[in-house]
Amino acid sequence: MPMLIKFGSLNELKIRIYLWVVPCIIIALISNTLLQNIDAIYKFNFTINNTLSIWFIISWFLLYKRLFVQFTEYSNLALVSFYHVTTFFDAVRNYMVVLGGSLGDFIIWMPVITLFFFLTLGTKRGLYYSIVIFLTTFVMGIMYLNNLSSESIDSLGQYYFANLVYIIVLYYAQHVFKSYADLEMFKKHAYYDSLTRIANRLRIDEWLEKKLKVFAEKKEGFSVIFFDIDHFKLVNDNYGHKIGDEVLIELAELIHHQLTNRELFGRWGGEEFIIISNTVGEDTVKLAEHLRKVVSEHGFKGAGNLTASFGVTNAKPGDSIDSLLNRADKGLYACKYSGRNQVSYIK
Repeated sequence: MPMLIKFGSLNELKIRIYLWVVPCIIIALISNTLLQNIDAIYKFNFTINNTLSIWFIISWFLLYKRLFVQFTEYSNLALVSFYHVTTFFDAVRNYMVVLGGSLGDFIIWMPVITLFFFLTLGTKRGLYYSIVIFLTTFVMGIMYLNNLSSESIDSLGQYYFANLVYIIVLYYAQHVFKSYADLEMFKKHAYYDSLTRIANRLRIDEWLEKKLKVFAEKKEGFSVIFFDIDHFKLVNDNYGHKIGDEVLIELAELIHHQLTNRELFGRWGGEEFIIISNTVGEDTVKLAEHLRKVVSEHGFKGAGNLTASFGVTNAKPGDSIDSLLNRADKGLYACKYSGRNQVSYIK
């Protein structure tokens, strides 16, 4: 059972998205230059395209190296906005008015540009900023509306409609993602132990219930290893509860690294832990013996060498969660009465 995954910060997530979005903008700039007749492009536009391409390449490396992140974010936002508005104005005034053409790739790249606004400014400010940019382009289009052909007007209308749809979709999509993230966070807190970051008792109960159901239907055997640290109370008494907590954390990490995808691992409570294994019989006993040896040979920070006792049992027909764990618990206490630092197998 893998340890709880630690997610990066929001800024780290933003940077990862930037590292994908910025190349898209670079491709848009380069293709906008290469796919046209350079002789027909104003030198001003040609210079802007190449300058922005170079800057965005530089900014990608800055983001990749996590250097001047905030400066890079807002610089890119300003440049993307400037490029978008000026190119739109140029397309309407010099292409649609003169040649009666359409906006073409503007609609294609609008999702990337709008995403860039929301990504940099967040949900609320991103919405306001996107609306301002939309209104700016809307006013520009209205200024030349009487000089446009029907084809150009149709293209302009599609652009405005698509722009509004992208803004609305991205705005509400962020709320959906936030709700999903909150739900996932709730599940992590509900199912994982806050100290050791492994599964808690609630999660273990669900695992056992599913395992017993599959066992009853398909006869797929499994076993349980119940273990705890010997004389753990002395650790708290001698070294303090802070060291005791660190020992539990260290033990969870130590055991976790010894397990495979055939085992589920969690904290039952206090110093007691449980492993649910797809192996049965002697194979599970060998696993428990290996873990016992690993613990006994490990030096815990602040507490030195400690030992652990292990109770092992297999699932039986008609077992409930209580009956299964009671047998494993008997095995654990059999070790305690026999001197500890042992493995006891209860059939």
